[in-house]
Amino acid sequence: MAENLTAGLFRLKFQALGTVCEVQFRTESVEAAKDYRKAALGWLREFEARWSRFKPESLLCRINAEAGRRAVEVSEEDEEILRLCDHTYRVTDGLNDPTSLPMTTLWDEAGKRNCLPSEEKVLEAKELVSWPSVEWGSGEVFLPEKEMALEIGGFGKEYAVDRLIGEAKRFGIKDCLVDLGRDVAAIGTPPQGEAWVLGVEDARVENGSAYRLAVSGKGLATSGNGRRFRMIGGEKFGHIIDVRTGRPAETEVLTSSCLADDCLTAGLLATTSCVLGLAAGMELIDRKFGVEAILQGSSETLFSSKIHHYVLST
Repeated sequence: MAENLTAGLFRLKFQALGTVCEVQFRTESVEAAKDYRKAALGWLREFEARWSRFKPESLLCRINAEAGRRAVEVSEEDEEILRLCDHTYRVTDGLNDPTSLPMTTLWDEAGKRNCLPSEEKVLEAKELVSWPSVEWGSGEVFLPEKEMALEIGGFGKEYAVDRLIGEAKRFGIKDCLVDLGRDVAAIGTPPQGEAWVLGVEDARVENGSAYRLAVSGKGLATSGNGRRFRMIGGEKFGHIIDVRTGRPAETEVLTSSCLADDCLTAGLLATTSCVLGLAAGMELIDRKFGVEAILQGSSETLFSSKIHHYVLST
């Protein structure tokens, strides 16, 4: 059972979605904690079983295997994920394309071989990236070209964070923090304090925290190439792909940490700002109502106009 820490606060620690996860929540009884734990972990298991690209039997892998051949039946709940694919594409003006897996695979393989892909291979992968060409709705989804492939890694963890917060609310839990591999959302308050305190990693110092944010009713996501990259020929290539070029994004942004009303929005804007660069990325964030951010670059750090309302003094 979850560890009961203090004042009715329970903590769950587990592995899911390829990362370390933790959920803290406050409830009045062990039985209520067990009910939420069962519902939250059960939903996560089902979500991962259907949408992981690392599970050959998953729905996602079946959709990709049938690319260019036939449509695959999907449930009403599955169509919610497809609607999110469409949402992420439109919100980011196509910079987060759910069909970008061929590009990711190309560069992952290049990293393993320690050999840059040819221009021809890059162009071939680019031609397979086209969310608007995907046919979906009425209980089916069809990728029209062979070797096209869906990937929800651009928003999957953030969506899961929001769903677990939603599950907490459904069970009447008012105080909860969900952390899935540093994609975080929080509601209510911890046993001590008026808000949950979340660290923003220091892009320049390993295992360091650059800022502390007081958060409640918000989602926080961090993206960047500073720590996640491929080494090819002795050169670093970031893990974030710019679908416009078919190559890893090359900007001065090391990490982008975004705060929004939900973790999904925070994650989309964090990744997109890494692709756009410091100035254009912050310009995008400043246009979004209720979104704040800290963008750490190789030579400077930018802050959104109201992020200081959340930053705690060190």
